[in-house]
Amino acid sequence: MSREELKLDKNDFELLRKQIYRMCGLTISEGKEYLIQHRFKALYKSRNCRSWGEFYKLLVSGDIHFKEEAISAISTHETSFFRDNHPFTSIRNKVLPELLKNRRPGGKIKIWCAASSTGQEPYSLSMLIHEWTRTAGGGKLSPADFSIMATDISGPVIERAKEGLFSNLEKSRGLPSGYDKYFEKNGNSWQVDSAVKSLVTFKKFNLLDSFRSLGQFDFVMCRNVLIYFDDPTKIDIVHRIHDMLPDKGYLMLGATETLAGHTDRFTTEHMGAVILYRKMRGIK
Repeated sequence: MSREELKLDKNDFELLRKQIYRMCGLTISEGKEYLIQHRFKALYKSRNCRSWGEFYKLLVSGDIHFKEEAISAISTHETSFFRDNHPFTSIRNKVLPELLKNRRPGGKIKIWCAASSTGQEPYSLSMLIHEWTRTAGGGKLSPADFSIMATDISGPVIERAKEGLFSNLEKSRGLPSGYDKYFEKNGNSWQVDSAVKSLVTFKKFNLLDSFRSLGQFDFVMCRNVLIYFDDPTKIDIVHRIHDMLPDKGYLMLGATETLAGHTDRFTTEHMGAVILYRKMRGIK
């Protein structure tokens, strides 16, 4: 296939980016024709499309499998263990002690990792919980007192995350010293320890859908996700997260994401370079 055959004209670009927005809320900016061409190239070829108009017709058809493949292709799945490090330091030193303090009698501490990609973030959190309950939790909690729901819009990505298998490169990216003990060699890959996996439940989920099926959470990690949505969609998601948190529950966003000037439903707590958003008491 020649470069000319893959060229995306302005009309087809407009149709495709509007359909992407309808399917998953992602905003493709003006001038990002190259992004659609690059992300959809393999899918375009696999379906033997002869034009982007033909590709668009498939995208708006009743072919659910094709739509899921397209959503997975256009979504960003960049991740690593303990990504950016500082957020996990703040979770260890601030969030976990506060969650312990405000724990409901007899109840589990429930955490949601939104847009969890191939699983490194929720598994990092599970490893951190295992370490914290053993060394700093004062014997008041065990890992079994926590549950982590990890969601992503891509079905294939979720299935891969469930396996908990990572290459040497994936395992080494970001993993702190001393955390190798949570992996076992499996052929040419590394398998996450069963105790780490036991805290995490994976679920395919679109952030545009109702949150009712997910339940309530004490802490929500929604890092490096909102930057892909327009402001109305972003605030709608944040307000629905607010509704599922208890008073003083925490929300963590990515380093480049902010709620400043967008909502007054959270108060901010600074931990070095990390900003934590805490639900204000009594705000509905």
